[in-house]
Amino acid sequence: MIKKQICVVLLLPLMVISCYKLKNPKKPDNLISEDKMVNILIDIRLMSSTTGTNKRTLDNHIIDKEDYIYNKYDIDSLQFAESNAYYTYHIDTYDDIYAKVKDSLSALKSYYQELEVKELEQKREKDSLDALLKMDTLGVKKGKDLIDAIKINDSLTKKLDLNRNDLDSQKGLIAPVSDTVGQ
Repeated sequence: MIKKQICVVLLLPLMVISCYKLKNPKKPDNLISEDKMVNILIDIRLMSSTTGTNKRTLDNHIIDKEDYIYNKYDIDSLQFAESNAYYTYHIDTYDDIYAKVKDSLSALKSYYQELEVKELEQKREKDSLDALLKMDTLGVKKGKDLIDAIKINDSLTKKLDLNRNDLDSQKGLIAPVSDTVGQ
């Protein structure tokens, strides 16, 4: 028991002294800006989170994901490593960067959840119209009602396209990686 206490008493100051000499990494000449670092980290997170069919599609189009990101942002691995080390040492700045990454990923998640809900609603409406058209083939509806149902179906299809365009044009979101894959 006394041996353990002696070891702790001797090792603790040694550890403190060794950690004291950690040097602040110098600011790299080609430091990646905070905004660009946010975008890079978002893309890295999106690529690392792919699963199933999305992962196969990504793997089929992009052989080396790291090279893809470096080329997309016109950086190299050394520049990223030095910038990452610099920001990691300056923890307050790095926390701000990660807060922006988290907010952007949350916004993307909300955007796609809303899009999914709207598409499901529109699919239900279309399915209802298809059911009406099917009833017409059974002789339940006639003439003008069928023409009205077809017009409603056409207008819903146009609404679907317009809603998709509206959602795509919303500002403040980071463009998903999948939009640029294969281009």
